[in-house]
Amino acid sequence: MTKNDIKFIQSLKQTKFRKENKMFVVEGNKLVSELIASDFKIENILVTETWLEKFPEMTASLNYEIVNAKQMEQMSSMVTPPGIIATAHTPSYNIRPENAENEFILALDGINDPGNLGTMIRTADWFGINKIVCSNDCTDAWQAKTIQSTMGSIFRTQIMETDLREFLSNVNVPIYGALMEGENIFTKKIENKNGVIIIGSESHGIRKDVLPLVTSPIHIPRGKGSLTESLNASVAAAIIMAEVCR
Repeated sequence: MTKNDIKFIQSLKQTKFRKENKMFVVEGNKLVSELIASDFKIENILVTETWLEKFPEMTASLNYEIVNAKQMEQMSSMVTPPGIIATAHTPSYNIRPENAENEFILALDGINDPGNLGTMIRTADWFGINKIVCSNDCTDAWQAKTIQSTMGSIFRTQIMETDLREFLSNVNVPIYGALMEGENIFTKKIENKNGVIIIGSESHGIRKDVLPLVTSPIHIPRGKGSLTESLNASVAAAIIMAEVCR
């Protein structure tokens, strides 16, 4: 590894350079294994001698390069580097409004917490929702914390950033919006397994320019006597996905 190679991988910690180079970094046995099992284009896999001694079975069919502990520490985003890092090319997906006619699409409006985004991607994968559209100001799905939170689901899910209002304007099936006022999600009858589910940020909810496009407002009722103001966005998303997919 040259100093420039290390600097390049370090630069991928920043959204600007991930988007410019259309590449991202993955760390750890679990996520690198998931990446290898996917059809993503892998640029390189880097391991330390110590890692190699611990997990020789993982390298049987890998094309890898050995780096020293200091180099791994420089490239890693973790406090304790796991000893294996991979770089891969960011995929480009074309999710269309008409796709919602045959399946559920998850739409995320201004989600800015990477952990929440990763959890939503993982939950969507659990319920078989494999298309996610994010507003242009959502936090980047390809940053380390989001990828870690998905536990590999990001490699099985199509994710696209888009002008959310424009996308929803062309949807001709139900658009479910999680609102404080709306039909009780636990009693609402959802006959067809298609449509778009919108989840807004915890601080702003679904924004005013998107709100008029919601055709089916839904609500998660609060328990009697509860004084909690709101649910975590990823928890709300999980409850709604569980109900609509039931």
